[in-house]
Amino acid sequence: MKIHTEQALIAGIRNHNSAILEHVYKTYFPMIEGHVIHNQGNQEQAKDVFQEAMIVLYNRIKSGDLELTCKFGTYLYAICKNIWMQERKKYLLHAEKLRQHPMEVHDPGPSEDPLLQQHLTRIFNVHFDTLSPDCQKILTMFFNDRSVEEIRSAMKYKDLHHAADRKYRCKKSLIKRIVNDPLFKRLKNEQR
Repeated sequence: MKIHTEQALIAGIRNHNSAILEHVYKTYFPMIEGHVIHNQGNQEQAKDVFQEAMIVLYNRIKSGDLELTCKFGTYLYAICKNIWMQERKKYLLHAEKLRQHPMEVHDPGPSEDPLLQQHLTRIFNVHFDTLSPDCQKILTMFFNDRSVEEIRSAMKYKDLHHAADRKYRCKKSLIKRIVNDPLFKRLKNEQR
């Protein structure tokens, strides 16, 4: 495997060089995946954390805010570790709220309330239909447990990084649209 300098890695990320991006993914993702799994995560969460870290890294490189005072891998690992720590914190806070305010036994819960399910399905479908055709195709494959490699191949993307980035952005866009929907906000408040 070819060894790249820190400057070559940074330039490659800035310029979307697929060989460099593939190298970064193959070299550093296993370490990130190990950290996430070791800390109560799974492979899909590790991919999301890595993808988010690459976006953070790209934005810092583009804005000129990146000053490496350590090795590239150490810096990327630190970003991933912080992202995962924030995700775990959110999860633990949510779990703690549920422990402090458990649902009443007679509450059927959202999965058993047919009217709520009908509203949620409608909200999902409305916002899914507003996504670009590419995003709809990517998310349909994702919801059907297709791997990033299968998505890359079906969409004819040249590298895994681009496929993972598109999946991440499409998923984030759909979630943002749903969460900002007035009906979703109202239903969420009624469930509290």
